[in-house]
Amino acid sequence: MEAPAHAARRLLFGLGFALLLATAFALVDGRLPPAECLEDEYNCTSSNEMGWLIPVATIMTLLSGYILHIGIEKGVNSPLLKMFPATDSSTQREIISMDILDSQDESSLSDAWADLEQGLLSSKEGEEE
Repeated sequence: MEAPAHAARRLLFGLGFALLLATAFALVDGRLPPAECLEDEYNCTSSNEMGWLIPVATIMTLLSGYILHIGIEKGVNSPLLKMFPATDSSTQREIISMDILDSQDESSLSDAWADLEQGLLSSKEGEEE
């Protein structure tokens, strides 16, 4: 099983490179930088300021992937490592098994309280008769 941090790093870099490709296509097509077309131009593609969202998203995802990469490789504590832990599979199994045990303990405790309450109510009902 792969650590969540490694999967998130691959996902961020993959998305960043796809957005980088989209930015390159926008540059080749003439959509970046945004321009207004004049009426007498033949091969002009008009665009607006929203065209800068793709390059900004590219920079953000590649930077996030790099920050996560540095956090994984050098052990630097980053906010992304808090969201995506870089633990190995044995540690993940232990954490998951502890969570399962805790949920089972809570379930058995609530069942015990329900049984106790049911016993008290039945004894009160028996006294009233």
